[in-house]
Amino acid sequence: MGRSSFGYIMTSEQKRKISHWLILLVPICYILFIPKKTVLLILGIIMLAVIVFELIRLQNEKLNLKYLKLFGDICREEEKKKVSTLIFSLLGIFLTIFFFNKAIALLAIFYLTFGDGFAALIGDKYGKHKIFYGKSWAGIIADFITCIIVGVIFLRFYPLNYLQIFFGALTATVVEILPSKDNLLIPVVSAFVVTLLK
Repeated sequence: MGRSSFGYIMTSEQKRKISHWLILLVPICYILFIPKKTVLLILGIIMLAVIVFELIRLQNEKLNLKYLKLFGDICREEEKKKVSTLIFSLLGIFLTIFFFNKAIALLAIFYLTFGDGFAALIGDKYGKHKIFYGKSWAGIIADFITCIIVGVIFLRFYPLNYLQIFFGALTATVVEILPSKDNLLIPVVSAFVVTLLK
């Protein structure tokens, strides 16, 4: 764990979620009128590079040790000997942008980055009562409220409706609770639900 400048000690999972906010660079680029095909090409190249690096890392003990020395604090225990979940995050974003229109894809990606991120931050700090698969009520509520807030703000810029925002947020929250590749499924499944309610 590391101590912030305010004296608050951050857990590895919290630092991990904050690092995942770098994913926001993707929708930011998309918002700035970079064509869809270009965004997908960039994501595809990054995914390929990450996959190749991960495969090499897991076969090369020295490289893996150097990697863990640099990034071990934000790696889950299982990722030290298996591929990083970053691959699933990138794939989820890629599929969401590929299959859904711009507004819905962006909303779903924001559900992933903000909802999942705040669920971890609040859940780790205040989530004393665990319920599903190690998840806490505090984290679940933080996830849903964050997604709702993101959605309401989103309505000011894109022509979606409150029904889409509510059920999209609910879907993202439920998927985050389940023992699944949530980084892959949250944007894809929530975008699908929002599309159905269009």
